[in-house]
Amino acid sequence: MNTHIKYSQKVANNDKKNKVDFIKTVVGFVTFIIVFVVIIPFVLVKNDLYTILEAYMPNLDIIATVITWHGGPFNIWEHLYPISPLTIYGFSSQTMINYMALLGLTYIVSRETKKTNSIIKGWSLAFVMLLMTYLLPGKFILWAMDKTSQLLNYPMVDGTVTFMVGIFITILVILLESYVIKHFRGNLANFAKKIINLPKLLKK
Repeated sequence: MNTHIKYSQKVANNDKKNKVDFIKTVVGFVTFIIVFVVIIPFVLVKNDLYTILEAYMPNLDIIATVITWHGGPFNIWEHLYPISPLTIYGFSSQTMINYMALLGLTYIVSRETKKTNSIIKGWSLAFVMLLMTYLLPGKFILWAMDKTSQLLNYPMVDGTVTFMVGIFITILVILLESYVIKHFRGNLANFAKKIINLPKLLKK
């Protein structure tokens, strides 16, 4: 059975029976904040890995997607970031994570705008980030994890290997986004400038 369907059915059943563990859900959310929103960014800043940090922060939703699939220790992340929230806990958690990811994205765009004194250069970063953060990878990662799970179909290794596949693709997306931001800033700015100047060209 498709992982999306299995997960949705499980959450739906829990919701109907009021078996969502509030304490476990809160512990899972707080743990996610401490590890992925505080500790990892702090380590990146301490090591001057700002380019990776720029790609990391807007991708919090992807990280949440992968660890929700796995569930985490004692299933504390079972309701962290559901595909289709069926409980108020899942909805609240998903909304907050999306909000933090968007705050990270808008901060990076704003910082680039201020640093370069150019709206075009700041806005151009959003071209990559919005695509690689929100529009493309999430569904693809889950699809890859589902396919891996179906191919293995062996309980002893299925969950662990599939989880590692999700983590690997997530790291790959973050590093790829970081590489594009670092090496193609000028190209992105030129592209953004052409789009901004397009109305003027059409008036001629």
